[in-house]
Amino acid sequence: MAPQNSGEKTKLLIANSLRKLMKKKSLDKIKIREIVEDCNVNRQTFYYHFQDIYALVEWIYTYDGMQIFNEYKNDCDWMTMIRKMFDYLEDHQEEIKCVVNSKAEKFFYNFVHEKIGLCSRMVVEFISKDMTVDSYYKSFIADFYTFAVCDVVENWMRNRSSTRISSDELIHLFELTMLGNVKAALERFEQETIKLREADKNS
Repeated sequence: MAPQNSGEKTKLLIANSLRKLMKKKSLDKIKIREIVEDCNVNRQTFYYHFQDIYALVEWIYTYDGMQIFNEYKNDCDWMTMIRKMFDYLEDHQEEIKCVVNSKAEKFFYNFVHEKIGLCSRMVVEFISKDMTVDSYYKSFIADFYTFAVCDVVENWMRNRSSTRISSDELIHLFELTMLGNVKAALERFEQETIKLREADKNS
């Protein structure tokens, strides 16, 4: 998606300078002076858009997340979304390593949780659209898979060098574990609901 206004273009210009600098040094050691010098804007412009560097990092992941969602918002294939997430992790691995080893770590993991959570909710709603399933159970199963997947992804990111599991291998494990399981769980809940309603009628 192309930037919609000059403010967004300026934010992207500043963000790209930070990303360039993160290839050379740790995030916590980068100064605002270095960012504005690289992208040729003044400090006032930086502070007009961002409170500090960590606010800039938070904006980067909010923006990147919107790009992923807008591109795939009509796609309810869970594994397509998971693959897209891992493509992003691979494409930005050096930058992500810099962020997770800094005070801005939470912004990256918030980004991962939000996008996987969005994917989970989309999948659950799509599968259950013709089912009799209460909203609280749909929320429960979406949250269940969100936390499970996020935990695995975070551990993989933190221990990637020691585990030596590639992103393709991890995606394959997700496929073996998850495909069909969401639908089966929703169907079991629907069957239980129908049985309970029939029992209430006959009591």
